[in-house]
Amino acid sequence: MEPGSKVTLRWRGKILRGVFVKEDKGFIVLKLSNGYNVGIPKDEAEILSVEGREHIGKPRFHYRPVQNPDLPKVGIAATGGTIAARVDYVTGAVTAEFTVEDLVNTFPELNELATLVPRQVSNIFSENMVPSIWREIARGVYELLKESDGVVVTHGTDTMHYSTAYLSFALSTPKPVVFTGAQRSSDRPSSDAALNLLSSVYVAGYSPLKGVFLSMHESSSDGWNAVHLGTRVRKMHTSRRDTFRSIGRDPVARVYIEARGGRIVRKEFQLLDPEWTREHPLELRDHLNENVALLKYFPGMKKELFERVLLEHDGVVIEGTGFGHVREELIPLIKEAVDSGVFVGITSQTIYGRTHSHVYSTAVKMEEAGAVFLEDMLPETAFAKLVWVLGQTKDLERARDLMLTNVAGEITERSGIEWKL
Repeated sequence: MEPGSKVTLRWRGKILRGVFVKEDKGFIVLKLSNGYNVGIPKDEAEILSVEGREHIGKPRFHYRPVQNPDLPKVGIAATGGTIAARVDYVTGAVTAEFTVEDLVNTFPELNELATLVPRQVSNIFSENMVPSIWREIARGVYELLKESDGVVVTHGTDTMHYSTAYLSFALSTPKPVVFTGAQRSSDRPSSDAALNLLSSVYVAGYSPLKGVFLSMHESSSDGWNAVHLGTRVRKMHTSRRDTFRSIGRDPVARVYIEARGGRIVRKEFQLLDPEWTREHPLELRDHLNENVALLKYFPGMKKELFERVLLEHDGVVIEGTGFGHVREELIPLIKEAVDSGVFVGITSQTIYGRTHSHVYSTAVKMEEAGAVFLEDMLPETAFAKLVWVLGQTKDLERARDLMLTNVAGEITERSGIEWKL
C-alpha cells in the first residue's frame, strides 16, 4: 500500500475505513475521516480493499469581505501557525497552508463581529520565526492600524510570546493589537481556533484596550478567553488549550464568545486592569539587532561555550539560577565581554520572582563585572527587548537605561509571594 491509498479493513469485528499513512513497527496507521490517526496491529487486520491513492488538495476559498458600516473594522495580520494549518491526510502531519482568506472564510461568524481587513505577513510555523519577521509583523500591523479599529495577529503558539514582546516595544498603539493562535488545527474536532479567533476579533474591535496583548483559552474547556499583557505572558504547556498564562500579574481582561449554528449568541467583555486603556500615539520604532542571544546557564557549562556565546554577540541575556547566578569561574568572561562592548543582561530560570545582585556574593561579583540584573523580566521578553534596544542604540549605558526602563509593563513594581500555574 502506498501512502494516500484508501483502505477498508476488518479488525476485531469492526470495519474501519481510512487513508493509509504508513506502516510502523508492525502497525498499520490510518487517517480516519474525523481527522485522527489510528494504529492497527498488522497481524490482527484483515485488509478488505485498497483503492488508488487519494489526492486531497488544499481547500480553496474566494474571500469576499462583508462591508457593514455599523461594524468596526478589524485588521487580520496572518503569520501562519496551527491556527492556519490543516492535516495532510497523506502524511498525517499538520502543515501551515491556510492563507488569511482561507482562515476568515472557515469561520463565517466573524462577519457578524467586524468588517475584516486581511493582510498576509508570512505563512510559517512559529519555530521558524526570526526577528526580521517580527519587524515585518510590526510594519504590517502598523499599516493595518491606520485603517482599522484594532488588529488581530494570528501566530503559532510556540514562540508567540517572543513576538508579542517585540511588538510591545516596537509599536506604540492607541488601539488593541491582539495575538492569537491555536493548539489544535482548524480541521480537528477539538480545535480551539474558532473560539480564539472570534474572541480576539471581538477584543480588537470593541474593547477599550490600548497596547499589544495575547488572547487564548482561560481553561482547557471552551468558555472564557484570557487577555494577557504581551510582555508578561508565557507558554506553559505543550498541548493544553490554556497553555498561555500571565506571569507575575493577572490577565488584563476576559472575553466570552458563544456561537451556535453559525451565529453568535453571546458576547461579553470584562476589563480587569484599566491601566491598559491609557492613550498612546501610533508610532513605529522597529529598528532591531539580530545578533543577540538567550543563554540558559546549566551546572557544568564549559567555559569555552560560555565565552563563545558572549563574545560572538552584541548582546546576551543569561538565564541564571535563582536570583540570577552563574558559577564564579565564569564571571571574568562576563567582564571581558562587557569591556569589549557586549551587553550582558541577567534573568532567572525560576520564571517567578526577581533577580537580585546584593543577596549572594556571586551576584555582587557579576554586577561588578558589568552584568545588568533585569529585575523580574521574563527571559523571552528580555531577549526580545534587547533585540529591540540594541537596534535603537549601540551605547552600553543608554542600552542599560532602556533595559531597566519599564516600557510596556515588562517590569513589575514588586514581586509578591503568590504565584499561579
